[in-house]
Amino acid sequence: MTSHAHRVCNLIRLLLIALMFPWGGLCGGREEVLANGWTLDLLIERFDHYQEKAITYDLEHPPSKNWGGGTYFCGLLNMVEKLGDREALPFLEEKSFMTNAPSFIRERAAEVYVNIADVEESVLFLAKYCDDPTVKKGKWLLIQQYLDKLTPEVKNRLSGDALSRVHTVLLTIMQKTDVRDAANRINLYMLQAVPQYTNSVQRACLTRFATEGNEWVTNTFHPIKAHFDKIPPKQRIDLRKRFPDLPPLPDDAPARSPVKVAIAIVAGVVALAVCAVAAWLAVRRRKAHEAA
Repeated sequence: MTSHAHRVCNLIRLLLIALMFPWGGLCGGREEVLANGWTLDLLIERFDHYQEKAITYDLEHPPSKNWGGGTYFCGLLNMVEKLGDREALPFLEEKSFMTNAPSFIRERAAEVYVNIADVEESVLFLAKYCDDPTVKKGKWLLIQQYLDKLTPEVKNRLSGDALSRVHTVLLTIMQKTDVRDAANRINLYMLQAVPQYTNSVQRACLTRFATEGNEWVTNTFHPIKAHFDKIPPKQRIDLRKRFPDLPPLPDDAPARSPVKVAIAIVAGVVALAVCAVAAWLAVRRRKAHEAA
């Protein structure tokens, strides 16, 4: 069989797999998915069974020549979302960070995770996702999806400590991310959620984006820079007093390790002892000289 014929056979085989997909299950909710015979275990089994061969094929062929395997897998993830079972969270997290998969499959798995998980689970997942260098796009969309989840009703059901943890994670993402739109989405939320944020040193970190760029960058971040140019650094609010688990600011002096601090203390004590001995010897020499 020629290589071309072999590719055609592979394509036909993968198309047959795609035809097994119960498209009617996409239209309804949990009940219709179950009525079509799909359970969470079966969806996960089907995903895992075909992922290596189909995703490899999908990655190795341009869109005009592949079978659309991403559509099949996203369809499976759609049904997982409709089931809404929390037992799916470990599976969804695994697929969100599956580096050999096309980005849109990872993005869809992440979206389903955020939709199913509770608010605190979702924000911790969001921090991990935004901090992963292999995630090249879609971060700001996932952040906006999460912020849409933080409705007033949802926040009212959270304890004060839980909401504080959520805000700490969001501020940490904003402070660290290099994705401008992601940072700005959190900025817009925090302006409404925490009044002290407006003049905070944490928000001032956004001035790092106020560089020459397109019109959106200029219109978004230059006003923030202008705002802080009018506020002396000593008058800016440090939100670490309210959220003590926030990370250090970029301009903070690096913290000294306990070992280095201990060494410095010992060195200081030794230096004082040497000075004391030297002074004592000097006094003795002077007295000896006077006696002579």
